[in-house]
Amino acid sequence: MKLAKSLLLGSAAALVATAGANAADLPSRKAAPVQFVQVCTAYGAGFFTIPGTDTCLKMGGRVRADYAVSALQNFYSGGTINQATGALVDTVSEYKGAQSLYGSEVRARVDFDARTPTAYGTVQTVASLRLARTAGTLAGSGAISSAGSATPTLEAAFVRFAGFTFGISRDNFSFMPSIFYGAGHWSSFANGANQIAYTAVLGGGFSATLALQDRSYTTAGGVNGSGTAANSYYRSMPQVNARVDWDQSWGSVALTGAVGQATGRYGAANAATVSHESETVWAVGVGTRINLPMIAAGDALWLTAAYADGMTEYTTNWFSNKTSDTLRNVGGYAYAAYPSWVYNTGNSIDTVKSWVVAGIFQHFWTPQWRHSFVASYGQHDSPASLKALSFAGGGYGDSTVWNLGSQIAFVPTRNFEIGLEIMYARTEADVRRTATGTGTAFCAVATDASCVTSEKLGNWTGRLRVERTF
Repeated sequence: MKLAKSLLLGSAAALVATAGANAADLPSRKAAPVQFVQVCTAYGAGFFTIPGTDTCLKMGGRVRADYAVSALQNFYSGGTINQATGALVDTVSEYKGAQSLYGSEVRARVDFDARTPTAYGTVQTVASLRLARTAGTLAGSGAISSAGSATPTLEAAFVRFAGFTFGISRDNFSFMPSIFYGAGHWSSFANGANQIAYTAVLGGGFSATLALQDRSYTTAGGVNGSGTAANSYYRSMPQVNARVDWDQSWGSVALTGAVGQATGRYGAANAATVSHESETVWAVGVGTRINLPMIAAGDALWLTAAYADGMTEYTTNWFSNKTSDTLRNVGGYAYAAYPSWVYNTGNSIDTVKSWVVAGIFQHFWTPQWRHSFVASYGQHDSPASLKALSFAGGGYGDSTVWNLGSQIAFVPTRNFEIGLEIMYARTEADVRRTATGTGTAFCAVATDASCVTSEKLGNWTGRLRVERTF
């Protein structure tokens, strides 16, 4: 009996061993371990940890639809004098109503923000890419009815590490918020600036930034003395921007500054002797934000003032990326008459002096209803050499710009708004008119008072915006 039990147990063990060996040869059916996406709380809401790494990523974007109308849309490229009578031909009347009184623009933007901790601090990488299609008056000052294709724009792309910023980031002079839909008369560059910057956190709410910026993305245009390479200007060095910020619970204050250089070239392009003259251009500004929770939660007042010598881009935004909006707001101001930043006389560089003051007040009637007001005033003082140019050739005299606006926005949920904005803008400029042709028949003397006329143009514009940020 004992012998029989031993034989049975031995046989069973052999069967189990054989089955185990055969099972080891079969494919495994065990599922691979799942790596769940984890929320990253170290850098605020919206970040998650990329599986398999210690990098936190935040993805988002924005979709915006704008619809604009203009009460007046004039467009003229210059004025002439009737050779027979000497009377000024007002080309505003000739071209009145030739441009679109309405327009639309749709934008889509994607944003990425990746952050990784290191032994030396967090390394941050940011990228924002925008696509837009525009038509009518929103396509520019000269738009009639044609629509624009969706062209990409890189709004931001930078690496930030140990206080340094490398890439495309916000211009370091700018202060005012982007509450209003139209461009204001102050420093503002939606596409940022190429730069190398360093920001030091000093404690007590103070921070200081020093940056080298590529002027190509922010500077206003200059006026060539002859319009040829033989007598031109160029930018011979990056501009230096600096700012000091003080942030407190009641608000903030920022002191900003920028300095650059304009260099003129004189003589024929291939001449044996070509001389160069340089002029320093600069701007200073101050801005403050005052929180007003005693009125309502979210209420605030922003104020700014700036002065520039040769840097009108930091006062009134009369430069390449802003002129279309400014021209549209005033109904189509003469494109040849908006102020530049410098003028090459042929043996020196003359600069335009300018200044601006502006304010924005934001009030929440309820958490879902926001009401904002804006007012700004700017002035340009042109050098005598620039005033002496013919109007059709790009010259202009002293000028002023100002605007008043009101905006009401419905905010049914966070980062989603439907807003309506009404703006009145006005510009006045002393421009020099000359006769057609050589310009010697009339106004032969540059200082002749009969050569100068004051152009005044104002306009109402309205814009409806639907915007969702996610």
